[in-house]
Amino acid sequence: MNAIELLPIICSVALLLGLLLYLGRPLLTGERTGAATGPTRQLFERKEQLLGEIVELELDRELGKVPAEDFQRLFAELEAETLAIIGELDRLNGASSDQFERRIEEEVAALRQKTAVSLCHDCGTPRREGDLFCPQCGASLAESS
Repeated sequence: MNAIELLPIICSVALLLGLLLYLGRPLLTGERTGAATGPTRQLFERKEQLLGEIVELELDRELGKVPAEDFQRLFAELEAETLAIIGELDRLNGASSDQFERRIEEEVAALRQKTAVSLCHDCGTPRREGDLFCPQCGASLAESS
């Protein structure tokens, strides 16, 4: 065999060894990869679920499906549980009190931004992103975007 025939074989073996080292590094060093594991992941998923429920509750209030007194009670319950979970996540991540306050403010700002719903200019029906016509009255929404 000459050098030209051996070059692809040598390159393939070198590539395979590099790939095996890259993939086996966490096993060799004992590193844990991934964002969150165990209880932290469960808390994070529950927080996201609660924030989604708050968004749904506010949308239901805007649509008139939830009376004001029920909205206040349900919102307070969801908010209290969400803040408790955020506090627990911060405690697990070692966040200080200042970081905790800033994190709460960021979560509330993100929640308010998510719940901003644009309405049809003719009938006031909430519209979804990408709607060209009102689902209620059929008015064109292109000029109100």
